[in-house]
Amino acid sequence: MSIKRQHKLALLTLNRAVIVRRIIRLRVASRCLIAPFTLAKADLTQSCQTYFSLIIRINLMHSTHKPLHSLVSLIGACVFLLLMISPAISAAPTSFDELALKLNAKSFKDKAKVLTQLAVSGDERTQTLFEALLRKRLYFEKSSGTLLYVTKNKKELAAIEVLSGQDRGLLEKKTVKKISTNNRLRKQLKNLIAGLSLSHPEKTIRLASVKQMLSSANADSAAAIEMVIKIEQDAGVRELMQLVLDLNDLQSQNPQKQLAAINSVSDRLEPQVRNRLTALLDHDDTEIAAAADQALQKIQARVKIFQNLKTVFFGLSLGSVLVLAAIGLAITFGVMGVINMAHGELIMLGAYTTYALQQLMPNFVGASLLLSIPLAFLVSALVGILIERLVIRHLYGRPLETLLATFGISLILQQAVRSIFSPLNRSVESPSWLSGSWEINSVLSLTYNRLYIIVFCLLVFLLLLLIMKKTTLGLN
Repeated sequence: MSIKRQHKLALLTLNRAVIVRRIIRLRVASRCLIAPFTLAKADLTQSCQTYFSLIIRINLMHSTHKPLHSLVSLIGACVFLLLMISPAISAAPTSFDELALKLNAKSFKDKAKVLTQLAVSGDERTQTLFEALLRKRLYFEKSSGTLLYVTKNKKELAAIEVLSGQDRGLLEKKTVKKISTNNRLRKQLKNLIAGLSLSHPEKTIRLASVKQMLSSANADSAAAIEMVIKIEQDAGVRELMQLVLDLNDLQSQNPQKQLAAINSVSDRLEPQVRNRLTALLDHDDTEIAAAADQALQKIQARVKIFQNLKTVFFGLSLGSVLVLAAIGLAITFGVMGVINMAHGELIMLGAYTTYALQQLMPNFVGASLLLSIPLAFLVSALVGILIERLVIRHLYGRPLETLLATFGISLILQQAVRSIFSPLNRSVESPSWLSGSWEINSVLSLTYNRLYIIVFCLLVFLLLLLIMKKTTLGLN
């Protein structure tokens, strides 16, 4: 072969490679252009993709001889695609209102497309709409086609318009029709709701959504999490997201994935982890069963430690109440030589003082509780002074007689409370800052009310110690 012919063939091969690279780039670009509109105009897009693939095949056949002609044809194909897609862009509904009205379509396939479009619309009302549809509370009015949130009320339906929020009052069942769903749509709705919650700006909502997924970690929830875990900023939420992925991998058919997931969850204390590991103990693969057993034993040892700590905490909180009661008994008997059998009734008077003050200030629960602390001490002190002046002062030096006298006083106080407040139990409402718990992990959580009891007991004990050691009242 002559040098001239070899040079010509090399040039043609180079031109072909350049054209192929350009074709690939143009094809990728065309797919990027087409992708956003596949939901709205699937048939049109498929036709455009078919046409573009045909043009590529033609150009590959002729690019060796006419590379410039091939490139021009490709450019023409792209122009054609843009012209075909432009009507789809204008025809596709973009607003929440337009998309929501399409949910009463007869075809479940059309509804699925609308749901996907609503999910990417970014409207705040989307999640509420999805939840109503999932709970079978989404209806439309037969006469006007208006979308309604409906709550059943005996034979009538209480309705609120979806788009305007207007209360329509009670409607007859025959005037509305429920928007139907099937299993596939309900599954899609659950995944879309989970996806919306996972991408919510509020950390608490994202965390609650991930915690809800823990109990039923599966391929769908794992797919939803994989889309957002890389952009999650909070370390705690991201850690729980990874746990959901690991729980899903524990059910994988890939032994390597299962072993990696077992190793990853071996330091987790959630009950869902223990349940999944327990299910793997009977696995056919002995290596997986042994790894699951080892991880489960490690977890159970840590669970036992935290449960013991929880028992100690409960004991300290209960002991704090008994310490408060014992301090008073110790002072009256040790200093005054009086066995006060009415001591429990004086504590009861403090509790009923708190209840009475809360009834006087029903809109200020927290303030009434704070005010009741000094007021309960004051009421109990006044009753105690009255008992000492009228009864106890005449019985000093005779402890057994003080026992009988204070026992009778205790019966009088009990009956007085029954007459005033009735024998029924009375509850005191806890303020928000006293409710809830400090969750250290899924096994150990310390309730705030018990923590406050321990702190209050320590404060009272230190204050009493200061009075006894540093003041003339205590020293004398």
